[in-house]
Parts: sequence; C-alpha cells; structure tokens
Amino acid sequence: MALIVLALTFAEVGAPGRTAAAEPASEAQPTWVSPVPAMEITEAFDPPSEAWLAGHRGIDVLTVSGEPVRAPAAGTIRFRGSVAGTATMSIETDSGYVISFQPAESTLEIGEAFPAGAEIATVAEGGHCDESCLHIGAWKSAGVKKYIDPAGFFGQEQSILLPLSRKPAEEHTGGSTTSGAGAWGGHRNGRIPAAAMCALKSAAGQMLRCDAQAAFDRMSHAYEARFSTPISVTDAYRDYDTQVILKRRKGRMAATPGTSNHGWALAVDLGGGINSFGTAEHQWMRANAPKFGWIHPGWARQSGSLPEPWHWEFRK
Repeated sequence: MALIVLALTFAEVGAPGRTAAAEPASEAQPTWVSPVPAMEITEAFDPPSEAWLAGHRGIDVLTVSGEPVRAPAAGTIRFRGSVAGTATMSIETDSGYVISFQPAESTLEIGEAFPAGAEIATVAEGGHCDESCLHIGAWKSAGVKKYIDPAGFFGQEQSILLPLSRKPAEEHTGGSTTSGAGAWGGHRNGRIPAAAMCALKSAAGQMLRCDAQAAFDRMSHAYEARFSTPISVTDAYRDYDTQVILKRRKGRMAATPGTSNHGWALAVDLGGGINSFGTAEHQWMRANAPKFGWIHPGWARQSGSLPEPWHWEFRK
C-alpha cells in the first residue's frame, strides 16, 4: 500500500495549528480501550521526517463498514464532518490527547461528553485502504502538534495479523472449554446481562464475570508491581452482536457467533507485550497467571492449533 499524506490538518485538530515531526512512541502508555474489538493493525505508524513529506501519520485497523467505534478514553467530541469527501471525526480525551478516526460517522454533538468504552461512532464507507479500515491518529492537544503512534496506547506495539497459511482449515468454534470458559448462571453465550458481570478496575470499558474480574484485577496489580503498568486488555466480554461483526471481518479466524469463549465473560485478549511469544511480559503471565486462576489454553500456545499469545481464560 502506498504511503499517503492525510489531509486532516483542520479536521483532526478541530482548530488551526502547526504540524511538527512525530512524537516518540515511547511516550505512549497502553491504557486506552481499543476502538474496535480484536484490533488488527494493517498499516503501521510511519510518519515522515519532515511535515511536508509523504508518510503514514497514524495506524490503519481492519474493520467492516457499519461496525461501532468505542471511545478509547473519556472525553468530548472535537470535530465531526467530511474531509476531502471522507467522513471524519476527532475527540479530545480528558487526559489531554486528540484522537482522530477516518472514515467514521457520529451522531454526537461537538462538545458532547462520553465515558471510556462508549460507542461514539460507526465505521463509514470510503477511506484509503484496499480493504475496509479505520485510520486512527493521535497527538497531544496542548502545544505544537506532534503525531504519536497510537498502537502503544492500545497495547498493540505490532500487528497481530496471522498469516493466511496459519489460518485453520475449518470454522473456528471458540477453542476448547476445558479451561473452564463455558456456560454459567443460565445465560447464553454473548447474551449475559451487564448486571451479572463486573467492570475491570484495571481496564476501563471491559467486563467479566465477577469472580474472574476480581482475580484478574489482583493479577494486574501484581503485574504492575513488576512492569510499572497494569495489564493491557484489548478485549474481554463480547456480546453476540460483536461476535457477528468479528465473523464478518475475520472469516474463519473468528469463532462462530454464539460460541466464542469471550461470550462467557471468562476470556481476555491482552496486549502490552503479552501478545508476543517469548517476551518478558508473556513469560511472566505463563509463570504467574495460573496462581490467579488464569491460564493460556493449549490451543492458543505457540505449539497449539491456533497460536494466540494474547488469549487467556479463567479457570472455574
């Protein structure tokens, strides 16, 4: 894919301003809610060395048209409209960042506030990708505009796309349930009411069954003592509608709707280094997660049938 210069100087900022070179990615902290579930980066951050040169001033994330966009953090709507014929919106977080989305449409009003994880827009038609995608840009709202790699904020320091050669030959049905991720409380997969779950204290906008949530937050506290940051959660509970969206987007890589282990509120996808085999973060999880009731199921391990270093499940 050719690198492009996005014509979002006014729309992304919401006001005139100067543009400078990209801000170092090291300042990013993986504490934001992923705007779409099972986030997959298809085009990485690759800013130009000079403001007038071509480059990719954000990341592209695989999506399907019409799927919801969640708020990465609490904030307000900064801009919504059309830029060069493409639906565009941007938000300003309470912590002082601007995040832009393209193509994305929102019915919220400029200045309207929302919490982290709230649905703030939908993916629109158009954009610059060969496949449907959502372009995400980020920078600090104060001072000179410097682009930041958004990937680190979502715990996605690299793409997690699986090569086509590694895709399973048959439909994915959510993997083995021997870990304990299965039916409970008389609820159906993906149809669990919010009142029956608890929000993760260490990951805004994410929910699990309450015993799984309590164990996870204890584990995240221990992880933070080692790595100085909570565990980055890219996905936890997935309702049925979200499972349908993922099936449309990922094909046989996604579980059949109504069978996903995430639909039992007993599974998480993690980032921040845990999502790569062999890292110190992943090794810590392998050694310590079982103490808190969380395991890496056999099918998701490096030698498993569908290697997913990021996928962990709660044992009943």
